Amino acid sequence: MSATTSNLLRSSLISLAATSISLAAGFASGIIAARLLGPAGSGKVAYALWVATSAAALADMGLPQTLLRNAGSLSGDGETWKALVRTALRSFMISVSMVSAAILVFAAITYVQRDARHAWFWIVTGLLFLSYTFHVFSTAIARGRNRFGQTARSTVLGGILQVPLVFIGAWLLGPTGVLIGYIARYLPQALKLRGYIDRDIRPSREALTPEMHRYGRYIWLSDLIEILVLSRIEFLFLGLVLSPTSIGYFAAGLGLAGLIEQVMLQISPALIVSFTDAQAKDDRQMLQAAYSRVIRIVALIMLPISFGGATIMPDLLPLIFGDAFKPAIPAAATLLAFVWPGGLSVIPWGMIGASGRSALLLRVQIVSGILTIMLLTVLVPLMGLEGAALARATIVTLTFALLGRTAWKYVRVAIPIAALTKTILAALLCAAAAGLGIYNFDGAAAVATAIPAGAVAYVLAIRFLRLITPEDVRILMDTAGGKLPRASRPLVNSLLNLVAPG
Repeated sequence: MSATTSNLLRSSLISLAATSISLAAGFASGIIAARLLGPAGSGKVAYALWVATSAAALADMGLPQTLLRNAGSLSGDGETWKALVRTALRSFMISVSMVSAAILVFAAITYVQRDARHAWFWIVTGLLFLSYTFHVFSTAIARGRNRFGQTARSTVLGGILQVPLVFIGAWLLGPTGVLIGYIARYLPQALKLRGYIDRDIRPSREALTPEMHRYGRYIWLSDLIEILVLSRIEFLFLGLVLSPTSIGYFAAGLGLAGLIEQVMLQISPALIVSFTDAQAKDDRQMLQAAYSRVIRIVALIMLPISFGGATIMPDLLPLIFGDAFKPAIPAAATLLAFVWPGGLSVIPWGMIGASGRSALLLRVQIVSGILTIMLLTVLVPLMGLEGAALARATIVTLTFALLGRTAWKYVRVAIPIAALTKTILAALLCAAAAGLGIYNFDGAAAVATAIPAGAVAYVLAIRFLRLITPEDVRILMDTAGGKLPRASRPLVNSLLNLVAPG
């Protein structure tokens, strides 16, 4: 196994483990907000989260992505990367201060036109913006320096803090209190930023090269389109055409789909760092092998959850969020059924970004953004929630196709179509088996029956379609086997031998 493949899988697994805990905390927080605040209150929280993350994307100017790509191997271990961080931080602080001032002005206007309670909501949203922004900047530096273990620990700590604070905040202060819990989620890594700054190193204009400026500019514009348009712009259309309650319904559906999508977004920094190293060695064969293997393994994880989750949605959504959210079932099922192209898109995105061709990413984002607005303008007035979900499903599928084609044309790496098609077939068999449980039972009994039925069908499909190779098993065990508890290793080996017969 190559060192690049080993480092890629190890970094990805570290990020995945920490992210799983963080996502569980975020999902639990969404449930708490839905249960205590109802659709309207949870919709208000979802809207504030979108505003805070959008403001962060506006303020960061692509600097975190620039540091992620360049603070590692391209800058070496000497003073170069420290000068790069100091220079980027100076520009970063200026833009963050400007956006913070704008949020404070809006809060002051809200106080004059409405009341102190609404003004405090936007002040806390501004604090969330600061916490999240510095978290992103600090995380980019750490991961660029391959400190994935450190960011993993901070992520876990943030998740542990988030859940009780969200509950207490929702109980005592409503939507504003929920946001306080989200602030705590990002603080542990944000506060580590001081440890990455060497104050003896002075900022230098030469540290940020023209190529870095160009890369960061294109990535920044791409991220703006992603956050402002492609991620949650449905909230704006639903709020204008329908009501804040509809935002709560849609946010519940996105909460389930987002669990899967966010896993891939957290793995993506490891992809960019590892793909950058591989491209620096100019080993096309190694790059294609890593690209294909990551797509195959990620598809194996995402597709059964995507299709199976959509199948059990009529019983799962009310069980989690309450009967008040039953109107969201069709939209939530559509969102989950098509979340897998969005998750897989991270892989060609990381490959293109690692090659330095950020302008290509911007082109794809512009096309996707324009089509998103066009579809939402037509479908939301006609179909409401379901129209918003259908528009998102269409766009994520198109974006994956565009990114895959771009990666093939300019980086010369191809999506393993045959393996992906067989995985889709296996996931459909999983969903069909899960559907038997939903058809014969109701509520918790239906979900409890459907999940194991789908899992058994999927394991059998993996074996007979030969979706996992003995080489995949060897790489996985070499990377993660030593970290498993000794008592569980025979069981894991038996399961892997079952799904990947030699």
